[in-house]
Amino acid sequence: MRPILTFITTLALALGGEASLAQTQIKIATLAPQNSSWAEQFRAASDTIGDRTQGRVKLKFYWGGAQGNEQKVLQKIKIGQLHGGTFSPTDFQEQYPDLNIYGLPFLFENFAEVEYVRQQMDRRLVDGFDDRGFQTFGFASGGFAYVLSNQPVRGHGDLIGKKVWLPQGDLISYEAMKSLQLSPVPLPITDVLTGLQTGLIDIVAIPPVVALALQWHTKVKYLTQVPVLFVVGFMAIDERVINKLDPADRAVVAEVLRDVYVDVNAASAAESENATQALLSVGIEDVKPAEGEFERIRSSLVATNRQMAEKGMFSAAMYDEIRQHIEDFRSGLAADSAASTGGSN
Repeated sequence: MRPILTFITTLALALGGEASLAQTQIKIATLAPQNSSWAEQFRAASDTIGDRTQGRVKLKFYWGGAQGNEQKVLQKIKIGQLHGGTFSPTDFQEQYPDLNIYGLPFLFENFAEVEYVRQQMDRRLVDGFDDRGFQTFGFASGGFAYVLSNQPVRGHGDLIGKKVWLPQGDLISYEAMKSLQLSPVPLPITDVLTGLQTGLIDIVAIPPVVALALQWHTKVKYLTQVPVLFVVGFMAIDERVINKLDPADRAVVAEVLRDVYVDVNAASAAESENATQALLSVGIEDVKPAEGEFERIRSSLVATNRQMAEKGMFSAAMYDEIRQHIEDFRSGLAADSAASTGGSN
């Protein structure tokens, strides 16, 4: 009997140990290449979450668009094949159109404006996910999208008649391009490198960091450093998965992923500058825009942006509020307000 009892006891302990280490694997798709700095951050976060939850929660990442473009990822999340992904605001155009306001073409002129506006608005936009079935962990700046091309672009005239990349599903950029009489070519981000290689597209607007990570810089010759639009990214995980976690484990996941996005966001401006210099160092030519040319484009798009708001493509009230914050910053009212309150935000 003793050998049988010993076997039963050993089996019970083994099964009990497995139960105590039952793991929830959260499957997350991303376009980030496996060897990128973003991937390093995500892997480190997964390790930290695994350690702090004693193996109960693990993040599994699918790199480099292996699960398809973002719309396919959202479909897979809906049916439970995936649990989350990394996205840009245009991916949530239908579910959460107000996210797209930050990325309106020529809305911002520099990082200082962006930082000030985000201090006022980020929290509200993050909270807006609560009613949409996802949990997110803050926004990370991707920097400003600059113009990368195979012919020099110094002004609006150099864009006319060229095949300009339009992110598939990006209705905001489509309206802007239409108002500027440009020729957009809609493609998912996963097809852009091939599009540049085959001549399907001539011009892209993308942050230098992304251009390097996705190797687009190998298929262009010129860089025009005009802040076309500000890019943010975020991770969204299905609340159905998050809500199944033990509350303490749920708090660990949220804390660790928020820290990742805080760190990535804080490093964005410096990384953007480093990536820009890296583009120039490999022989891409820096094109100086014609004086006043892009300021005229910016002025013309104010009316277009307002029309999009009135069509319901995003909240008119939120757009007006952000515009007011920008005007306050440009006029110095934001600095005056901060000084009067001792520098508090």
